[in-house]
Amino acid sequence: MKDRWNFDVDEKTNNIYRNLCSQIEKVFKHTRQGSIKTRYRYQDGMEHFAKFLADTYRKQNLNKIQDKHLQAYVEQMQELGYSKSYVTTNLSAIRYFIDINGGDSSKLSTNKELGVNPRTKDDRIGSNKAWEVEEVKRFIDYAETVEEKKYANMVSLGFEFGLRIHEVARLDRNDLLKAINENQLTVKGKGGLIRSIPIQNNISLIERLYNETPMGEKVFIRNEEKTHHVINSLQVFILRNQDNFRIANDGTNRGFHGLRHLYAQNRYKQFIEEGLNDKQARLKVAKELGHFRIEITEVYLN
Repeated sequence: MKDRWNFDVDEKTNNIYRNLCSQIEKVFKHTRQGSIKTRYRYQDGMEHFAKFLADTYRKQNLNKIQDKHLQAYVEQMQELGYSKSYVTTNLSAIRYFIDINGGDSSKLSTNKELGVNPRTKDDRIGSNKAWEVEEVKRFIDYAETVEEKKYANMVSLGFEFGLRIHEVARLDRNDLLKAINENQLTVKGKGGLIRSIPIQNNISLIERLYNETPMGEKVFIRNEEKTHHVINSLQVFILRNQDNFRIANDGTNRGFHGLRHLYAQNRYKQFIEEGLNDKQARLKVAKELGHFRIEITEVYLN
């Protein structure tokens, strides 16, 4: 098995790199700041920076990281064609590392001062990830045809309420009963934020799932199942069956999160048709998605 901390350089440089990675691992092992996903991504970014430091500067430790190191690192990444997102995230990883290691990253130059090519609005928003309504219908029909009704129902809820996949998996029978009584579905999202999404014309879906769910159990996760296994299985099923529900194959893949994009776009159009102005519509969409800032709706509304 190839050593994780090995790259195509002379032995001395590789030994320096290994030493830097050991320093990085030691620091990240004892921090709990940020989410697990963020910490993994930042550690990966720091290890990439460590390769650069070992190869370019023969730097033996990660103390006293200076502007000259960042300046040269940025220039190299941009010359090699790394994406703007990758460059800015790796710089964030370096600043994160400096701060949790007892330093002060605010003393370093800003990204603009380092010559980082700024991300444009198009870079940040990206392509439209929303499903087509017809694709949702096709997916549901296909999943039911191959006897994967659970997946059909999970996608239906994602489409109808703009839920994250983890929010769908977390629902239990009592949540559905409360939704029927209050005419709104209440979920706990990221950071423990609780929000309620109005039930429009889809009460029958909630009622059916309520009746099909055993008392005291989750809607989609049986007692002997692991939540992350069910979530992963659904994601794999969606990925592997693109040809069975996509209207046109443009080289991109639909993911569960694209149902939130579709929900946001549909709700925005509905609010505008009801007479709300752009800002009011974006605020309502942001609230139903579980976000505090209306700027986030730019990504969903594309």
